[in-house]
Amino acid sequence: MEKVIIIGAGGHGRVVIDTVFSNPNLEVIGFLDDSDIESFLGISKLGKILDIEKFKEFKFHIAIGNNSLRKELGEKVGVKNLVTIIHPTAYICRDVKIGKGCFIGTNVVINSKSKLGNNIIVNTGSIIEHDCILENYSHLSYGVLLGSGVTIKEKAYIEMGEIVKRGLIVERDIR
Repeated sequence: MEKVIIIGAGGHGRVVIDTVFSNPNLEVIGFLDDSDIESFLGISKLGKILDIEKFKEFKFHIAIGNNSLRKELGEKVGVKNLVTIIHPTAYICRDVKIGKGCFIGTNVVINSKSKLGNNIIVNTGSIIEHDCILENYSHLSYGVLLGSGVTIKEKAYIEMGEIVKRGLIVERDIR
């Protein structure tokens, strides 16, 4: 069983923790957050985000929606120390490539030959059609639909319910 520390205790952090509970191969040992929250969903706060240095022997998942902050923390932790968390209801084709530190939420579909970089968020009910590329630190909100062959560039955010037509390259946030 892999032990992981979650960085972030906001709404997305709670969703990530709940997803870990449904994965028998992962165990959350605590979370780091700068808020006054001391525990949630039975998981205790271990310290502030800057306390990462105290836990170098552990693996991390960065449960923060802000792409720039997620990138900064991911670089601080190091890609090899990031854990990808996938909800058991997600359908992912066998030839899909998924990087480190990604979050794949409830009822997500990722179709053939798509590639996800590191530290990406794909939220509830999003669909990634075949041959898509999501670059590092990108973020799909709830219910996003990517047509086939779409490329989402590094740190781009796609707002809930957006439809990105096939073959497009998205270089900046769509809100």
